[in-house]
Amino acid sequence: MNKQELIEYLLLEMEKYNIHITCDDCFPKNAMVNIKRKLMIYNPTKISAFKIAHELSHVINKDICRGSENDTTNPQEVRANREAVLLLWEIFEANGGNYEYFNVFVNTTEAPFELAELIVKKEYLEMHDALNEIFEDEIQIKINKQEMHEYIVDYISYFDVIETVSIYEFLDRYHLSHNFYDMAKKEFHQLFGAD
Repeated sequence: MNKQELIEYLLLEMEKYNIHITCDDCFPKNAMVNIKRKLMIYNPTKISAFKIAHELSHVINKDICRGSENDTTNPQEVRANREAVLLLWEIFEANGGNYEYFNVFVNTTEAPFELAELIVKKEYLEMHDALNEIFEDEIQIKINKQEMHEYIVDYISYFDVIETVSIYEFLDRYHLSHNFYDMAKKEFHQLFGAD
């Protein structure tokens, strides 16, 4: 989805809330919505997907009293910025985008880079952590003593002489959860004949 297609999509979303949309090349701002009058006016030479998503957030949340366009102390403006980034990111992902193409996301949406990076990175990392937490039990079930033994044999085969073993380093090398520490420790002890 290119910039223009994204803008058109967001304008259609705005219309679903019964907002009348007017386009004016002479309008001094990029866009503004009046919730009471159910009206949005925008300048097609200045508009961006981010700004429309920002205004759409105000419509969804029925924000009637707002501060100036760049009032970062107003909670409604802060929320609208955050929700705009999240909405645009959701659309971006639905169209095959991912964190690897973050610059494409920023260029297409014209979202402020630092703000978008902060929000998307936080959401991305939280989702990644949540998925790891959900599947942690499944991962523990899937690895058994024999597999651990094979990983350890492979690991120690890289060394001529082993004086000490860092179990955490071993787990990291084989991309294993640190929850396997006790299992790995026990297997190392059995292989080295230590009590």
